Amino acid sequence: MKWALNTYQTCQDWELSRILEVAEATGYHGVELLMDYEQKHGFEWDTPESKWQSLKDQVDASGVVISSLTSCQNFHSQNADDRAENVRRVKRVIDMTRFMGCAHVRVLGDRFDDNTRDAVVGYVIDALKELGEYARPKSITVSIEMHGSFTHPQPAMEVIKGVNLSNVGFVFNSQFVGCEAGSIEPLFSQVAPHLTAVHTHQAEKPETFELYRQVFQWLKRIGFEGYISNECAYRGPDPEKVLALYVALFKAFVG
Repeated sequence: MKWALNTYQTCQDWELSRILEVAEATGYHGVELLMDYEQKHGFEWDTPESKWQSLKDQVDASGVVISSLTSCQNFHSQNADDRAENVRRVKRVIDMTRFMGCAHVRVLGDRFDDNTRDAVVGYVIDALKELGEYARPKSITVSIEMHGSFTHPQPAMEVIKGVNLSNVGFVFNSQFVGCEAGSIEPLFSQVAPHLTAVHTHQAEKPETFELYRQVFQWLKRIGFEGYISNECAYRGPDPEKVLALYVALFKAFVG
């Protein structure tokens, strides 16, 4: 397992140089750059190609890597043109990912209701299949985050089975659906073989602490080699201390 710092909230007002510096200083192997929120790091789906090299140079000069470009494009729109545009945007993110020497892109599903469920699952399957096939010759994995309506394992698994590509998987968002009895077995027995990354939140909370411990132990048992991404959203006065403590907690979970 490797540790990544996600730029959600904690780093959203930081320039790329500070993100890289703090991540390295606090024990992270990589940074996961959140896109489509106009954060200050400079990575967006429409960042001009003329700026890609200068961004890459900053990363290459640091002691960390880009673990993932986390696109927030989704495919739940009932409008086919909207879905096609979002696929086009993610293809550009895939091209940027390859240029940066990264191998992982995150996308969203994202939401449906009882009336749109089957249609949206179909839209997401079609989009991810197209993106997976586009990314495969570039040796890039595309993952749908288990977010929104796809937090639930049933529609999420329908998507993975429908796409049926080895380079398409899940980002587990640490929403413990089906774990109400205190065990991750009902959930991870379904999704664990398809996990490419894990997003953690406030893992120290008493109500989820034990479930997080089980997640780390499960991943250790199966030899998971992907990134554990810290998305704790800390906005307090001492981010360096807090981010370092999360790395210590992750290491303790692994044992």
